[in-house]
Amino acid sequence: LGTFTTESGFEFSNIRVAYETWGTLNAQRSNAIYVCHALTGDSHVTGPAGAGHKTAGWWDSLVGPGRAIDTDRWFVVCANVLGGCQGTTGPSSLDSSGHHWGSRFPTITVGDMVDVEVRLTDALGIESWALMLGPSLGGMRVLEWLVAHPTRVRAGLVLGTTAAVDADQIGTHETQLAAIYADPRFRGGDYYDASDGEGPHAGMGVARRIAHLTYRSAPELNERFGRATQPGEDPYLWANGKRGGRFEIGSYLDHHAEKLARRFAANTYIALTDAMSLFD
Repeated sequence: LGTFTTESGFEFSNIRVAYETWGTLNAQRSNAIYVCHALTGDSHVTGPAGAGHKTAGWWDSLVGPGRAIDTDRWFVVCANVLGGCQGTTGPSSLDSSGHHWGSRFPTITVGDMVDVEVRLTDALGIESWALMLGPSLGGMRVLEWLVAHPTRVRAGLVLGTTAAVDADQIGTHETQLAAIYADPRFRGGDYYDASDGEGPHAGMGVARRIAHLTYRSAPELNERFGRATQPGEDPYLWANGKRGGRFEIGSYLDHHAEKLARRFAANTYIALTDAMSLFD
């Protein structure tokens, strides 16, 4: 999409955007819906796993033929955000000299992400979106669109987000990022030449554990897990300098930590989390 200057004043010589579409744009170009993904999401809203996407669509229950957002009726678009790690320009992308941006990737904002989405909208020839919706970071972008470009969004659905990030939320963000920075394999953000398995997976896993607790409430966790222990494990045991067994809640957090750390880039996690902290 050509040159792009961030709010922080950094200029990219060329921005690339990865996006997917479903359904058919009508002759009036009036049936377009834009889905904004959350922090750890990507453009693959619906459909099976395949090349470039190791898992099925993250909102299959909502988007597709005959579903609430019916792709037999609506033309649905979702793009990976600026700073992402699934095709759109981000820290893992290559600069003009063929090197990963890594630690040189600039601070970006939700406004920057939306400005890139506006350019994509123009490139697709869409005057206004019939509906724009998204959760978390996606919801922030919907709000930014409604405020900054009100004539280009005819309806908005904002889920699980806020109009301004407060000190408590910034604090949890800072704690997550500190876990990544503390991982020696993070290497200051320039870890792309590391061999397989030598990336900052441990720090990312801790960050995800912290984050996941903010996505759930104490009543829900107590109802789902209580003080139950993982079958076949005993938290009273001690071996090799650590507890020899897990509670069920610990196993649950381990699962989500491993799941994210093996599919998502640490630098993107940092860039997008910082953008959320700056959102006001």
